[in-house]
Amino acid sequence: MDSVRDVLALRRERADAAAEARKAELLRKIPGLAGVYAEIAAVIPRLLSLGVSGGEGYEQKSEALHAEHENLIKKKNALLAAAGFPEDYDLPQYFCKACGDTGFVGGKVCRCVKEERAKIAYYASGLGKALEGQSFDTLDLSYYRGTTSGGISVRKMMESLVEYCKYYAKSFTPGAENLLLIGGSGLGKTHIASSIGKAVINKGYSVVYESAQGLVDAYEAVRFGKDPSADTKRFTECDLLIIDDLGTEFCSQFTLSALFGVINYRLMNKLSTVVTTNLGFAEIESIYKERIYSRLRGEYKTLVFCGEDIRRIKRDSE
Repeated sequence: MDSVRDVLALRRERADAAAEARKAELLRKIPGLAGVYAEIAAVIPRLLSLGVSGGEGYEQKSEALHAEHENLIKKKNALLAAAGFPEDYDLPQYFCKACGDTGFVGGKVCRCVKEERAKIAYYASGLGKALEGQSFDTLDLSYYRGTTSGGISVRKMMESLVEYCKYYAKSFTPGAENLLLIGGSGLGKTHIASSIGKAVINKGYSVVYESAQGLVDAYEAVRFGKDPSADTKRFTECDLLIIDDLGTEFCSQFTLSALFGVINYRLMNKLSTVVTTNLGFAEIESIYKERIYSRLRGEYKTLVFCGEDIRRIKRDSE
C-alpha cells in the first residue's frame, strides 16, 4: 500500500499532466494565446528578482508588476472564454481543492491527509473491502422486525444495541472493554463489528480485523513452516482486534491453543478485542472448553443480536 505522501505526489503529477495536455489543446485552437502565456511567464522572474534586490521604490514596483500579471491573466481568461472554454481549463484540477494535493493548508495538515491515512489503515487492518459498504450509517434497522419470545420489540432491542456500539466506538481508547457479539447467522454482527473498526481507525487507533479461521491459519503457517514470515504480531500489538465468525474455523488442539493464546494475551495486557459468533454459550463451552469459555463469558460484555436472517429477508423480497 502506498504511503500518503506517495498518493498525494501521484495525484499532483496526474493533475499537472492533465493540465499540460489541456494547455496544449488551447494553444492549438486559440491564436495569440502563446504570446500571452509568454508574457505571463516573463513576469514571474521579474517579481523574484525584485524581491531579492529590494531597493528604492520596491513597493510601487511590486504593485505594478502584480497589476501587470493580473491584467495578463484577465487577458488570457478572456481569450479562453471567447473560444468557449472555462477560465480554469488550463489549470490543474487537484483532487483536494483545499490544499491542492500538497497535504497542508495554512501550515496545518489537511483533512484529506487524515482521510487518506484512515483509508490506508482500513486496508492494513483487513477491513478495506468490508468497509466499502459497511458502516453505522448503512445499517438498515427496518429489517429487524417482530418481537422476541418474551414479547419485546426486536427493533427496539437492536436500536439500543446499535446505540451502545456507536458509543463504544466513539469513546474508544486503548483498554476499552471487550465485546462478544453473539446471535444467529445474518443478524448484522459482522456489519456492526466492521462499523466499530472503521470508527476506531478514524480516531487514529490501530485495528486488525480477521476471521477466526484466518487467525488460526496465520499461526499454523508459522508453526508448521508454511510461511515462517506470516505476521502474527499484528494480533497481539493492535489497539483493537476483531475476531469474526468464531466457530466457523476447523477445530483442533492447535486451534484451541492459538485462540486461547491470543485471547488470554490481550486480556492480560488490557488490549481490547471484539469477537463475533453464531454460537450460543452452551456451544462455546462444548467446543472451546473452560479456558476460552470462561474468559469470553466473564471478561467480555455480551451483546445478543436477535431477529430474522437479514440476508434471507433481502432474497425473499427480490
